Amino acid sequence: MAIEPRRVRVRQTTKVSEVDEPIELHADGLYYELKTGFVLMFDQEREDGIVPTTLKYTTGRLALICKGPIEMNHSFIEGRLTQSLYKNPYMSMTMATTTVRLDVRDGRCRFHYELAMNDDLAGDYEVDVAWTFEGGETT
Repeated sequence: MAIEPRRVRVRQTTKVSEVDEPIELHADGLYYELKTGFVLMFDQEREDGIVPTTLKYTTGRLALICKGPIEMNHSFIEGRLTQSLYKNPYMSMTMATTTVRLDVRDGRCRFHYELAMNDDLAGDYEVDVAWTFEGGETT
C-alpha cells in the first residue's frame, strides 16, 4: 500500500542571531504521514536557484535534505552535536550543529541550533516551519 501525499502550504521563518529581520519563505508542498513521523517536501526559492527541500521527522530526529544548487543531508537531534557536508556551486564545507531545542507538534516544527561552518561559529539559528493542509485544514 503506497503512502498518499497531501498538499500543504508551508511557511518557514528563520531567525539568525546576527541579522535583525527574520527570513520568510512561503511555498506549496507535499506532506507524507509515516508511522513514526512525517516527510514534508517543498521548494525554496533562493538567489542561486530553486532548492528542492525535504524535512523528514522520525521520533527525536529531524533530517534536512536539500538538492540542487545547495546540497546537504543534515540531522538535528536535541542536545546533540551533528556534522555533515554542505555544498553549493562555489565550495564545500563541514557543517556542525548543536541542537538546543527540537519541538514538533500540531502542524509545526521548531528547532533552535548553533551552527559552525568549517569549525568557525556561524551563528545561532531559530527555525519555525508550519504547514496547513489544502483547504486550510491543520494537522
